[in-house]
Amino acid sequence: MLMNYLSLPKNMKMKKIEELLNKIHQGDCLKVMKSIPDNSIDMVLCDLPYGTTQNKWDSVIPLNKLWKDYNRIVKPNGAIVLTSQGIFTAKLILSNEKMFKYKIVWEKSKPTNFLNAKKQPLRKHEDVCIFYKKQPLYVPQMKDGTPYNKGVRKNQLSGSYGDFKPVEVKSEGKRYPTDIIYFKTAESEGEVYHPTQKPVELGRYFIRTFTKKNDIVLDNTCGSGSFMVAAVLEDRNFIGIELNEGSVQFKNKETDFIKVCNQRIDWAKKERIRMRLEEVLLESNKKPSKKRLKEINDNIDELSVSKLNQIEVDNYLIQELECQL
Repeated sequence: MLMNYLSLPKNMKMKKIEELLNKIHQGDCLKVMKSIPDNSIDMVLCDLPYGTTQNKWDSVIPLNKLWKDYNRIVKPNGAIVLTSQGIFTAKLILSNEKMFKYKIVWEKSKPTNFLNAKKQPLRKHEDVCIFYKKQPLYVPQMKDGTPYNKGVRKNQLSGSYGDFKPVEVKSEGKRYPTDIIYFKTAESEGEVYHPTQKPVELGRYFIRTFTKKNDIVLDNTCGSGSFMVAAVLEDRNFIGIELNEGSVQFKNKETDFIKVCNQRIDWAKKERIRMRLEEVLLESNKKPSKKRLKEINDNIDELSVSKLNQIEVDNYLIQELECQL
């Protein structure tokens, strides 16, 4: 029998956003989202069930009901970022053509569909569909490249964009992202707990792109919690929702995904403290001994972070960590 974490009553009442933050809530997302206040979510980042297998946990959530909730709880300039694949991508886009803006292709490190390799190409990508009402915050994740200067482009007329004025075409070396991004699959990051687990780094990429520090990220089908881990590592608040049913026999063992989420989130909080430690050392020019660093890391390992919210973790950093150095 799976343990019951933060299960909510059938007659859901709207709560204050502070009561929901930085927790994994068990239940049907269409019911749990009723408790989220209007216009309170900065970003939805979610790996919805695609409906491409016969598994119960892969059943497609009614998209018309999902959009009704998203439209109520997401801020007017909030981004809704949903992974998809195959026919589900088409269904997802057509479910809200008005808000659909563009699609990003996630090129994966490992292909799938080997059983049909003699009949079809191996599948090596998934889609990420971007929806919003108004232009959200957009922070392009630049890549390093070779600087260039192609001189001044002369006046020219384009049927697509109209008249171009003279402009110097040059780059200091940074390159804007395209609509194809490459990330290794979840196996590259360690243990895989869920059959459709997404890599944390994929989540961090989109969180950095569409949100700022302390914004609220919602994953209403959070599975093993990769996107919630990404939110913690990027200094964002999160709300996770997981039904926690139908996947218990993954890898032939019973799996409590709420428990897995919380364990991974605890790890992420400690990792964030270590990241801050590196920043403090860099800013202060202090060079503690290897012995002292080991003592500090041991203290972090022993720290009970499960009940700490983001602000309390920050207070620990300020009051304890920096003093120890």
